[in-house]
Amino acid sequence: MQMNMRRSEQAARHSAQSHDPRAYRTEPGARVQAGAGVRVPAAAGTNNPQPYRTGADSFGVPCPSPVYRAPNAAIVLSASGGLGASTFAALLAQSLHGLHDDRDCVLVDADLSGGGLDVLLGMESELGVMLNAVTAPLGEVDGEALRRRLTAWDGIDVLSSRPWISPMPQDWEIAVAVCALAERYNMVIVDAGRAGYSSGQAIPLPLKGAAVILLVELSVLGTVRAQACIEALTGRGNRSTARPRSALAGGYAAGTIAEDDIVLVGVVPPAARTSNRGVLGEDEAAEYLGIDMVCSIHPDARLCGAILEGSGLLKPNRANAKALRAVASWLDARGWGSARPAGMQRW
Repeated sequence: MQMNMRRSEQAARHSAQSHDPRAYRTEPGARVQAGAGVRVPAAAGTNNPQPYRTGADSFGVPCPSPVYRAPNAAIVLSASGGLGASTFAALLAQSLHGLHDDRDCVLVDADLSGGGLDVLLGMESELGVMLNAVTAPLGEVDGEALRRRLTAWDGIDVLSSRPWISPMPQDWEIAVAVCALAERYNMVIVDAGRAGYSSGQAIPLPLKGAAVILLVELSVLGTVRAQACIEALTGRGNRSTARPRSALAGGYAAGTIAEDDIVLVGVVPPAARTSNRGVLGEDEAAEYLGIDMVCSIHPDARLCGAILEGSGLLKPNRANAKALRAVASWLDARGWGSARPAGMQRW
């Protein structure tokens, strides 16, 4: 009985020592083993382990995010605020649908800081899935199931978003959703809002192979902003030779877009309706930016009035309709939208 009592006392002391926080304290001269999540003895012949190490050591540069291919997608970006990227994206989808009635088209609202494309189109009361609700378990989205739950505007399916209702999906989840829709539609128009000026914010989606339509205000400030966006998109004129790790971790944003995949669309400032002072010409802006500008959009008071009233989009005027057809011709010239890709590819 005395032997059993001694064993019980020893077991109790051992249990108390194992739960004593001091047992995991690093003693002077303790040996540290590299690696995360490893406890090692402080010295040979002792049972005093070291503190639990959680990623204290650096394992080099973080892996870049995956990049998804969607060659039949067109991303609409704005180099400045207030240029009407959402309106342009919707009117472009409408124009493409009218020119190619044998091709199906979908419009995606991926403006992470804006959203509300359904309100712009005057269809906020329509029931349909929002981009906010899209998730990509195991990196996949069922494109056919998603298609069945979309609302339609003028014959065009719409995947809208409302960032103020619930959080938006992560950028790669949106990219997966776009690729899933690209497998089900001939043409995918993505309203991506305003472009960023840095390599980690140039484009909000890790998509490769997509056409990029960059709206540029035809002013000195507008072209300077567009130049910064183009440099961030293509990697052209990178001022720093040593890129930070944060840029490498989101490296899909820098140099992902080839210049041949970018087309510029000029936007005439609203003040030009009364005076052309300070307005740059298309050729002058294109020469400065080094990329073709296929057309320019002019202010349309009738269309702007309908948008402000919340009554939806009207048909564009003749000048802007011609400009939209020019963009559609540029897309056709690069073989865009003529066939659906065989499947989602990752780079």
